[in-house]
Amino acid sequence: MTALTTRSAVTASTVVLLFAALVGCAPVASSDAPVTDTDESTTEETTDDAPADTGMVVLPGSGSYAIGTEAPYGGYELSGGVLEQPAGCTWSIVDEDGAVTFADQGQIVFLTDIPEGVTFITNGCPDWQQFE
Repeated sequence: MTALTTRSAVTASTVVLLFAALVGCAPVASSDAPVTDTDESTTEETTDDAPADTGMVVLPGSGSYAIGTEAPYGGYELSGGVLEQPAGCTWSIVDEDGAVTFADQGQIVFLTDIPEGVTFITNGCPDWQQFE
């Protein structure tokens, strides 16, 4: 019976060592590497109120932006759901000669069908969020 007990102990320890070796070979996520989810059927929950990344551009409310490059073509609206252009917020579309084409016409601006060399200038406004 001693031989059976020794054999059982050797077999049990072999199984434990084999299991430990297999577990040690399992891939482990590194805290340095980004974690990606390849299962497209899952949905991701967010715990904060941050908007989803839609790929749309956000322009700071004060600055000068070359239309078509720094400010991609499209429609922009003031962030925060404002229903009209706030006091102290000014914006204009200026051509390459410095002539103002449009200025201060509300909380939405369309930067479309505009030739090169035209600039969108905004000052004292909330951020501009692209919506199309």
